[in-house]
Amino acid sequence: MNYVSRFDELLDLNALHNWPIKKQLAAEDVNSGRLILSVHDVESYIMPRLPADKSDRLSRHCGRTAIDVYDVEKEHRYNMELVRKKNGRYRLEDWDQVALPRDIQAGEGIGMSWVNGMLCFRLLSDE
Repeated sequence: MNYVSRFDELLDLNALHNWPIKKQLAAEDVNSGRLILSVHDVESYIMPRLPADKSDRLSRHCGRTAIDVYDVEKEHRYNMELVRKKNGRYRLEDWDQVALPRDIQAGEGIGMSWVNGMLCFRLLSDE
């Protein structure tokens, strides 16, 4: 079992350097309703922070688990499913709950961080 410090809960989410997962959104991410996440990001950052039962469910072949996803800018929480596909890749289901109302476009960047038991995210500007 990996030990994860409580440091994540103290992060200042307004500081851009505190977004350990950064992703430039592809057309598939905004058009499919699913956000594709890298195997490395999920297995090295998200899974160690999940409760053991959720991590175990996700690590199984075609595993899935519900997680809370928090939009820091809109201050809104969503319930989504993190899914492991047959090919070993991961995706966040129901991402269209965020992408459609916010009119998120391919090419935009997002940052993600695990804080207080939720996967928090925000759009990252080029500033």
